[in-house]
Amino acid sequence: MQKHEDRLLREEEKLDQEMTLFSVKMTQTDDNGPQNNIKNIHEEQDLPYQHVTDKHEMSVSEDVTVFKQDSEEDYADHKLPEGGNVHAKVSENETSEKAVADWEDDYLWYLWNTFSIISMIRFFRKYLRKNSQMKQDEARTLPMTGIAGEVPLPDSDTLQSFHSKYVKVSPNMKWREDEFLEGFANHMVEAMRTVCDRNGGMVIDDWQMLDACEIIVPFAPPEPFSFQCLLWNNKVGGLLPDMPVCGQIKVVENKKIQNGCPCLSSDMDDDMVCLLHCENEKRKTKTTDVCDGLLCLKNTSFLSKTQVTRWFQSTIKQAWALISHKYEFELSICHIGAPGALVVRFRSGKKVIFTMKPVVKFRDAHFYITPCSPNSLDTFWTLSLTIYEDHLLQCLSKRLPENSCHIQTLEIARFLHKRQTALSGSSALKDFHFKTALMHLLLTRDPSLWKPDYVACRVRDLLDFMERSLEKKLLHHVFIGNPLTKNIIHLPVEFTQANPVNLFHPLVVHNCIYRNALMHFQEMLRNAHMLIHDYVGKSI
Repeated sequence: MQKHEDRLLREEEKLDQEMTLFSVKMTQTDDNGPQNNIKNIHEEQDLPYQHVTDKHEMSVSEDVTVFKQDSEEDYADHKLPEGGNVHAKVSENETSEKAVADWEDDYLWYLWNTFSIISMIRFFRKYLRKNSQMKQDEARTLPMTGIAGEVPLPDSDTLQSFHSKYVKVSPNMKWREDEFLEGFANHMVEAMRTVCDRNGGMVIDDWQMLDACEIIVPFAPPEPFSFQCLLWNNKVGGLLPDMPVCGQIKVVENKKIQNGCPCLSSDMDDDMVCLLHCENEKRKTKTTDVCDGLLCLKNTSFLSKTQVTRWFQSTIKQAWALISHKYEFELSICHIGAPGALVVRFRSGKKVIFTMKPVVKFRDAHFYITPCSPNSLDTFWTLSLTIYEDHLLQCLSKRLPENSCHIQTLEIARFLHKRQTALSGSSALKDFHFKTALMHLLLTRDPSLWKPDYVACRVRDLLDFMERSLEKKLLHHVFIGNPLTKNIIHLPVEFTQANPVNLFHPLVVHNCIYRNALMHFQEMLRNAHMLIHDYVGKSI
């Protein structure tokens, strides 16, 4: 509207200037007298519009000066006896032109407002239509309550046969694979220690196999340096889907406090014996942060996941170069973003895929690197409580009936999830979510319900629990802030006194992640019956 008012003001100024030009022509006199003026006025009236426009483009200051001079001369020396008629005609033309100009301006103004109103109406209609379409799509995507309870699963005997033939790994195959990985991991870790000793880098501790094809390799800085773990509870979980519980790892230096005794000197001879301090007496130390320490983020004292990934991959390559002549297969890194994602390729074409993860020990838990994490979270490490979880399952198994079906239930659900991932791709729903759901059921259900012939009911219970958790976007961590586990296993105080952690918190923060996980789970439920019967039908 402001632009429109400015344009109207400019049009009014234009009309005033045109009136000034007509007045100048009317008042100018020459030797021929008033008749020539009248003739000139008629000639001016007969000129086309373009001629008036060209005169309008003359300098405004020049027109004003001429108008003043001629006006004074006209009023002093000239009076037109018949000028009244001339002025009347000119006034009528001017009034008519002004009326036409005003009508054009009003027309343009109404046209502009009409166009603006129509545009606003179209915009709101388009917005409302799009919003309605999004709500309809969301309504079609959201699950109906009780879908998991209506999945037509086979009976318990069929599920047990399905599990033993297609889900459970053959003991002989598992033993051969584990034996190979154990021997290879021993050689690799020893070679990596040799490389680190040469470079004066990190110290590699004893490795440990947590699960099938998953090996963790703890590391620590050389003395007098050490790691200090800072646990973060529910603070950045929404920023990274695979980081519900995380922490930062600070590199610190443990400096001995000198009290004047030579025995505390770092260059003291080993053969020297101090009569003032016994060997078992603790020496006082002072801990200070190490800025720009080994593998730390620049200008900080926090361990960088990017730096550790590069160091670990380089160490693996150097260690393999030392021992590769002993083996008749190829070793390569299959994921550049994961520090220890390895694949062994035999000459026969067989492949063994496994991981060797660099981890930092924290009590009986450990921090590890989540692949493809944002650069802004380069110093935040994911906390794994796998060792505590396995210990909890062992304790709960002692309460269950003989040959209980809880492991079968978990492995069948994981198998369905794995097959659905192969069909539709990965989602935020992971294996540890099903494991967490199972542990919640074991903590809250009667132990007698886990008899071997109840496997069909328990699989349905597990799927129903996951469905309700997805609907609520709520799945609590089984240890952190959960009082039910305090009396079963011993946990560090950092976990028992912490606030409960929602493993589905990323689904609350990011709706796109939630919709993807929801669609993934829905498709898994729809395909479960068909998938199981296809496998069972092959064995008939």
